[in-house]
Amino acid sequence: MSTDVRVTPPIAVIGDPLDCLTAMRSAPEALAVDSEHEVTCGHRAVVIGVDITQLRNRRQLRTVLRDTELQCVTLAGRLRRLEHVVLAESDSPVSADESLLRTCDAVARRIHSRLEQAYARTIIITAVLIGRCDDGARLAERLTARVRQRECLDGGIALRWTDIARAPIGDLGTNAYV
Repeated sequence: MSTDVRVTPPIAVIGDPLDCLTAMRSAPEALAVDSEHEVTCGHRAVVIGVDITQLRNRRQLRTVLRDTELQCVTLAGRLRRLEHVVLAESDSPVSADESLLRTCDAVARRIHSRLEQAYARTIIITAVLIGRCDDGARLAERLTARVRQRECLDGGIALRWTDIARAPIGDLGTNAYV
């Protein structure tokens, strides 16, 4: 008698199908699903692809980031085991690199605080600007390592692909915190 026990991969990958996330979507620890409503209680982490390459102005950028924040709120409300949310964002033509990084950092910190206050638990929010990513396999490794971290000093942080290509996200987050 054989028992077919299917274990839910710990990472759900949703959102825009960015090319750099192809390796992440096919990783054994991940399951690609169509929307946040299909993410199940078995998932401990969610990677959300956010395509901002076609935006024409900052208002559209704010709208997309606000929608992403609402996705995070929905996920945290439904998933009691959720520990990490990674926002994998393409580059934006409407914002300079440094300005976009600051905006994404502020959004990550705001989402972290909002979820902590609303649900009385810590959910780590990591935003990564992956527009210049040239190694999807390395990106998948870095994101997987990040969501395996049980505790982090940084509750919300934004980083560039060029930063995490050289060092693990956890190390960069710790350095930014101290």
